Amino acid sequence: MRITPIPQAEVDKAERKIDNILEDLEEETNSEVQDIDLEDVVETDPATGKPGVHKTVDVTVQPRPQRKWLK
Repeated sequence: MRITPIPQAEVDKAERKIDNILEDLEEETNSEVQDIDLEDVVETDPATGKPGVHKTVDVTVQPRPQRKWLK
């Protein structure tokens, strides 16, 4: 089986979307993204009631240190 490569323009576009999502996450939670993992998870399909493997994204964040400046 031969896999057709994804055009680089599409990859770049997807990376920009992900970058925007992660930037929003950091701003809303006042944290920094430390790690991103793509994992396989077995879940029950609600439509069929049978187990199925799905992809999930696990994002690890670390709170930003609170800085207080002396006056």
